[in-house]
Amino acid sequence: MIAELSGTVSHKESDQCVVNVGGVGYLVHLSARTASALPGVGERVHLYTHLLVREEEWRLVGFSSPEERRCFLDLISVSGVGPKLALQVMGQFSVPELEEAVRRGEWERIRAVPGVGTKLAQRLQLELGSRWKGREPARESSGVASGEDEALLALTGLGYRPEEAKAALAEVAAELPLPQRIREALRRLDQHLKRTGG
Repeated sequence: MIAELSGTVSHKESDQCVVNVGGVGYLVHLSARTASALPGVGERVHLYTHLLVREEEWRLVGFSSPEERRCFLDLISVSGVGPKLALQVMGQFSVPELEEAVRRGEWERIRAVPGVGTKLAQRLQLELGSRWKGREPARESSGVASGEDEALLALTGLGYRPEEAKAALAEVAAELPLPQRIREALRRLDQHLKRTGG
């Protein structure tokens, strides 16, 4: 299972992109919302993914957050909703917006999505409403992670404060590959600790 991809955007369209990871290009299908948040061609990106395995094809679908991926999986579990329609719904609503419509019983809002009729909108509201009951509401996604976000996440994940990590990254050349940027930033953080006696 391919759960996440970190690489460089080598091609992008309104509903898909190609992410180059170590010389291998992965075609990733996206909602219009996620596609519009992608960085430019040649820039680094991090996507959460789900691999759909069908008899006739394997399809990799990409998301900007784990919450988006979970929402997609919940959508395609509803009878009558395939991957294409699920991405259509997610192109129209952010996860918090869809959750709000479902929790308020506003199936008419869901019906506005092309390809969703009255019965399917009502079924979505009913099934997702029972599934999401008691679940903590999703927060608005901050967008698709860029290489800079990844470097910052890596450093804060190692225990450094965000302001320390940002300051160290600011001293490192932005065009360096991500692993090298992280190594260089760690070297600067280590030097700073030695100077301050931390």
